[in-house]
Amino acid sequence: MHLLTAPMFGAKHLWGLAFVILLNIALFVIFNKTVKSERRLLLIALIGFYAMEVLKISFLIIRDGSFPLNHIPLHLCSIPLYVFPILYWVKPTSWWHQAAKVTAFAVVLIAGVTALVIPVNIIGDNDTWFPLAGNFLPVLSFIFHGFMVFVPWYMYRRGYVQVGWSSIPPALALTSMLMAVALIVDFAFDKDYMLLHTGNGSPLVFLRDDFGQLPYTLSMILLGYVVITLVFAVTIGIRRLKQVVSR
Repeated sequence: MHLLTAPMFGAKHLWGLAFVILLNIALFVIFNKTVKSERRLLLIALIGFYAMEVLKISFLIIRDGSFPLNHIPLHLCSIPLYVFPILYWVKPTSWWHQAAKVTAFAVVLIAGVTALVIPVNIIGDNDTWFPLAGNFLPVLSFIFHGFMVFVPWYMYRRGYVQVGWSSIPPALALTSMLMAVALIVDFAFDKDYMLLHTGNGSPLVFLRDDFGQLPYTLSMILLGYVVITLVFAVTIGIRRLKQVVSR
């Protein structure tokens, strides 16, 4: 059966989520035994994200015979490709390192979760995972986004990132810089990076249809800020609740 995209929360989606959960459990067991330092975790994350990105781009070039202009790494889920090099190579005392760390926690985490829960742009155009040969990109995308969920969570669990209200401004600032670049490319080349232009797969695309481009784009930016702030607020709330319960 050929579809524009497999149904959300259909069998393919649910099996994909189950696979990601099992994969992340396996990663936790492995990392808990073998990854004993923040530096090593950052290196593994850096290599992992870039290896999967290169694999994706290489597959598309071989398949299509040209560079895929819709896959320039300016999507929201491309943020790991920017923050983890900063985390690995920039001094921990610098603003860039601190901003990248809180961005890696909140923005990378929520971007991965959102893509897995609403996978309209990554799940593929058929309703089953088999044959796997026709699902190379969806499989790779689910692994990539599952890794986006695992790494920030593991960083937080190991105490490699400290989250507080002061974490919000640098996370929003760094994300805004990346959004600005995406916006320039979107309007210069008629693309839809970070869902800020045409809104393919965006829950707010109706605003563009009913009210125009500017209200839609501004609403998407505001929604991003709200969601990022909520990630920090929920994390802080859970931490304080645990402290109260443990007294």
